[in-house]
Order: sequence, then C-alpha cells, then structure tokens
Amino acid sequence: MIYKNKQFTVDEVKGRDFEESSFTHCQFNGLELKFTNFKHCQFLSCDFTGTFFEITAFHNCAFPESKLSFLDFANTNLRECDFSTAIMEECTFQKLKGGSNYERRTFDLRHSNFHKAVLNRSIFVMCDLTNVDFSDAKLTQVVFEKSILVKTNFGGGNIEGASFESSKVDKSILDMQGFVQLGHSKGFAFAEEITEKK
Repeated sequence: MIYKNKQFTVDEVKGRDFEESSFTHCQFNGLELKFTNFKHCQFLSCDFTGTFFEITAFHNCAFPESKLSFLDFANTNLRECDFSTAIMEECTFQKLKGGSNYERRTFDLRHSNFHKAVLNRSIFVMCDLTNVDFSDAKLTQVVFEKSILVKTNFGGGNIEGASFESSKVDKSILDMQGFVQLGHSKGFAFAEEITEKK
C-alpha cells in the first residue's frame, strides 16, 4: 500500500498491521499508536514528532529524512530499523520490564542504523549498540547510560558534550575530531591547543 501526503487519525492506525507499505510526507505527529505494527515499511519525510507509542512495533522499517523527535521508545519493539538521516532529537531509547513503569531491561538495538541521524540530547539507557553505525551523526549532548558500545562506529560524528559514563566501550570507532571532543568534555586539552594560546 502506498500513502502520500496523508494526515493519519488514531482510528486509522490503532490496532492496525501495516506490511510492505510506503509512506511519503505523511503525518503521525501527536497520535497515540496503540497495538500498531509496521513491518518492512518505509517512511520518507514523515512526521512522528510527539507521538505516543504503546505496544507498537517497527520491524525492518526505514525512516529517511523523517522527524521522530521527543519520543520515548520504552513500549516500542524496534527490530532491524534504519534511522539514517532521520531527525531524532531529545528521544529516549529504553526498554521497561513488563508491568513496570521504571525498571529497565536491555534494549537490543544491534541491527539498527543511525548513519547521519540527528540525535542531539537523546538518551540511550541499557541499550545494546554492538556494531551499530552512528557515522556522521549529530550526537551533541547525547547520553549513553549503562549501554554496550562494542565496535560501534562514531566516525565523522559530532559527539560534543556526549556522555559515555557507566557504559561498556570496546573497539568502538572515533575519528580524530571525536577524540578531541571527548577529551574536551572531560576537561582535557591537546598540547597544540595550549601552545597556541600562549
């Protein structure tokens, strides 16, 4: 099914299953997506800003140039989704234990892609981000809390002010600019910078 320039209502999405559907310039912003499933769908330049997810699933979906800011994915199942070039500022990636409003469990995002995504001020809590691609992404003031960052690619990304405290980091990729930004966030300065100021 192909949808273009459509403003969806709650009744049109609640409890629905969408498979191999294409959405272009569609509006989901502010809706409550409850018991809604999307499988093998593409959302091109769609707007989910401020949408509320409750038992919602996205499997093998792509969101090129879509707006997904101010979202909490706690009650969302994300599997093998491509968020390349999506705008996802101030989002919370967490997974709550069944029936709990505060106890978290590991959120498996290993097969997600965030290449060139805008994720400024977003939070990743207890997320498994092994082998995930954040290359060329905007990650200003992003918080990675108790997350697994193994062979995660941050090359070319802007990690200014990002926090990796209490996360497992192993063989993850940073370019030179990333090392500079990480050092600055911890109060360090490169010798060349000190020399130039004298």
